[in-house]
Amino acid sequence: MKIHYALRIAHYALIFLLMIFGATAYAKEVTVSGMGITPSDAENDALRAAVENTVGILVDSETLVENSVLISDNIYTQSRGFVNEYTVLSREQIANGWRVTIRAVVDDQPNSKLMSELTRLGIINVQLRNPKIAVYVPEEHINYAVGGAGGEVAIVKTLLNAGFTNVTEVGAGLSYQNPLSMNSAQLRQAAQIYGADIMIVGQSFSEGVGDVGDYLPGNQRTNMQACRARVEAKMFIVRTGQIIAADGMYGSAYDNSQAVAAKKALASAGEQMGNYFVEQITGMYTSRQGLEVIVQAADFTQINMVQNALGRVSRVKNVTLAQYAGGRAVFRVSYGGSPQTLFNELQAQTPANLILHALDYNTLTIYVR
Repeated sequence: MKIHYALRIAHYALIFLLMIFGATAYAKEVTVSGMGITPSDAENDALRAAVENTVGILVDSETLVENSVLISDNIYTQSRGFVNEYTVLSREQIANGWRVTIRAVVDDQPNSKLMSELTRLGIINVQLRNPKIAVYVPEEHINYAVGGAGGEVAIVKTLLNAGFTNVTEVGAGLSYQNPLSMNSAQLRQAAQIYGADIMIVGQSFSEGVGDVGDYLPGNQRTNMQACRARVEAKMFIVRTGQIIAADGMYGSAYDNSQAVAAKKALASAGEQMGNYFVEQITGMYTSRQGLEVIVQAADFTQINMVQNALGRVSRVKNVTLAQYAGGRAVFRVSYGGSPQTLFNELQAQTPANLILHALDYNTLTIYVR
């Protein structure tokens, strides 16, 4: 009992620490220098350099060139407003003025001022909320050939069910013998073929493990074939050129046909793999995301019904009614998922007829009928 209690205390302590530090865990820290006639001018130039550094990572070079004036006028001239905090490391007088070096924290998360402004200007596409995902996970049955790609299909289905609508099943479209060994250049090339923002690649295996009765007391024959499977995959983010997630999942199933049992086992492992990637993607793009949910209804009873449903949705925290007038309510929520996924989950939590009216970067507008 004491051990169990200690583990619970440790668990809550970890959650508390994550709540404290989570808000800045993904903010970008850079050390940069700026120059100017006065120390203040140099400091402002350093702040601009910090924001330029971050924007240069978020936005591809071609888009930067095409929108250089727009970015300069709306982002770089307002650099101080996009820097969460900074520390002056040094001030040095030089021949033509001053050089100031700072360490700055620039928040590049989806709900940050910088990302919101880049999205408003059309520099960054709202597809960050619903990226185009290409999935390539060929499979092999150890005993004999089994057609199709059960693990890959299950991953795709799980992503679609989570609200990611731009998902492509590659299937036999690529011919890499061992997708897990693909390097960054190969992954980027494959992603470009499908115009993907995210490339999920891997391999899956299944094998027959005998009659189900072999694992029951008395080893009685059942004529039901048992199979086990494993799906291994990794996720490549095209924008950053990084592999940011990799894992493997097991599945098992039985059927009077070994081929069908293999497919069931692969589907089980693939679904687990898909759920893993859903968590990775939503965590990467939308963790701690502040969303605005606008609800238009005939009366406050319907508004209250939606508010209660929001409270029952998984990953929703801190539901706050910010405004209400004339049947229009504005809720502010913290949600670890995409706006589309939130709408899907909200539909499942209320008997009301909900209509998705509008969807953008961080706003969901719903009509209640």
